[in-house]
Amino acid sequence: MENFVFNPINNKLPKGACAKGSNVSYTLKVAKFIGLNLAYFVMHKDGENDTRIEMTKDHADERYFYMTCSVKYDDPGFYWYHFEVETSSGNFTLVRDDDFNLKMGPGGNNYLQLVIASESSVAKNFRKGIIYHIFVDRFCRSGQVTARKGLKLIDDWSKPIELEYNEAGERVNFNCYGGNFQGIIDKLSYLKSLNVGTIYLSPIMEANSNHKYDVADYSKIDSMFGDQELFETLIAKAKRLGMTVIIDGVFNHTGSDSVYFNKNGRYRTVGAYQSPNSKYYSWYTFNKYPDDYSCWWGIKTLPQTEENSGFFDYIAGRNGIIEKYMAMGIGGYRLDVVDELTNNFLHAICQAARRVNPKAMIIGEVWEDASSKISYDERKNYFLGGNLDSVTNYPMKNAILDFVKHGDVKTFVNTINLIKDQYPKAIQNNLMNILDTHDTARALTYLGLDDGINPKQNISLTPEQRDRAKKLLKLATIMQYTVMGIPTVFYGDEAGLEGTGDPYCRATYPWGSEDSELVEWYKQLGELRNNPVFANGELDIKYAQDGVVAYERENGDFKAIIIINRGEKPFEFTLMRTMSNYFTNEHISGKITVPCDEALVLI
Repeated sequence: MENFVFNPINNKLPKGACAKGSNVSYTLKVAKFIGLNLAYFVMHKDGENDTRIEMTKDHADERYFYMTCSVKYDDPGFYWYHFEVETSSGNFTLVRDDDFNLKMGPGGNNYLQLVIASESSVAKNFRKGIIYHIFVDRFCRSGQVTARKGLKLIDDWSKPIELEYNEAGERVNFNCYGGNFQGIIDKLSYLKSLNVGTIYLSPIMEANSNHKYDVADYSKIDSMFGDQELFETLIAKAKRLGMTVIIDGVFNHTGSDSVYFNKNGRYRTVGAYQSPNSKYYSWYTFNKYPDDYSCWWGIKTLPQTEENSGFFDYIAGRNGIIEKYMAMGIGGYRLDVVDELTNNFLHAICQAARRVNPKAMIIGEVWEDASSKISYDERKNYFLGGNLDSVTNYPMKNAILDFVKHGDVKTFVNTINLIKDQYPKAIQNNLMNILDTHDTARALTYLGLDDGINPKQNISLTPEQRDRAKKLLKLATIMQYTVMGIPTVFYGDEAGLEGTGDPYCRATYPWGSEDSELVEWYKQLGELRNNPVFANGELDIKYAQDGVVAYERENGDFKAIIIINRGEKPFEFTLMRTMSNYFTNEHISGKITVPCDEALVLI
């Protein structure tokens, strides 16, 4: 029996983040035998002093006193809280442990009560279907493609990816395979068969690399992909099939080989590198002009931009870059390394997008818990209202993959609980649920390789490794498609692409050589996503131990139960109502057994 019991998932109403003006009640259970005198709820808003609120005894049972208090939150912000208890045997400070339960202080963390000004107002149809992430140069090539000066076009679409270096021994990314907008247009019906609702494109603006994260000219679409007219055709044709296009926004750095910096002298403009009198000079920070300048993660080809009126207005001002692309019909942006943008700049970007489309979807690339992140000494207010609608759900990615690979139940449960407690409800439903990206090893490769292998090596799975990885990938994708958030497929995962770290995870889509078994699997999962329970339903974990997780999704009359067994023995349970096995259409009830390394989806 625990002396003190509190977990925000079970002992707080309403659960999770709340809107300003809400009353939230907290219940602390205190064991009777310890001689309770007083209990306090201790809370402070970010940057302010503590407020101590005496809790009252609501009721008692044989073991516990139930101490409660209700707090009204009038203003949006980050509110941190813990409990202090005075007893006949001493005084105790109670904070949060890693599992969201109570821990005696002073170690540990305060709990977070996030109070938001408003929920995300993104269009509900964004949650229909899945997100499909296309690295444009590697998805599909159609028609004639001409390489721009300085870039090399690889004629053989199936040629393996290779590391590239320049004469100075520096890594470069000049090899292009010619994937383009027309190729995507040609495959729209295929994307629809996967139940794609949102097509997310890697950067499309002119840049002197294959990845385009080193933007050369924000105002122009890269000619190797097509032109503005063809891009707008892609948007229109996708829309007719019920799909929205969003694009990558890279606004915390440009390329050194760009209109703005012009280190290589490629452009007719006077770039910041060329003269302190350049109109772009103030966009960058020079420590010692011209060669010592701030750059992203020390990469000299990516000079870091600074927030100032010139760059700020160029990107997010009236008739700026954000409005220009929104006016073409895109549904929103995925913002690269959003934690390196200031709150002011991010808010301006979001406002600019919503001036054109009030329902614009803005997703931020965040690798950690995004609810209260501090970056560059600034607390990020992503979710307080009017800013991000979603983030890249790396914590869930790691939790799912480590569960199916190692049977790590605890991390999965804690990740679910963190999201439920600290993310607003709309954000939970909008989360970009990834299993891999252009920056990580392919999920299939991660699941197939032993730990400790260098991800920078280009390693192919053996037939045995691949068979095992496919079985685990099916378990992982069941979870990806059924937890809160929107399943996001990196192009080619459904075709069985392998690859360790960048650049090997960026291989071309294997048209004509797809793993047909996996393609059909992803189509079947896409159909599962149509059940309304997965777009908006509540998620409750019913069982999580011994390598088994079982959770329920519920949305009104729609219910689903998902069980994944990575334990060492079959998992048995009793189903009290008749439900349908999604993969067999069999109606079942009563005693159910889930074998090891298998999953059950009941709807």
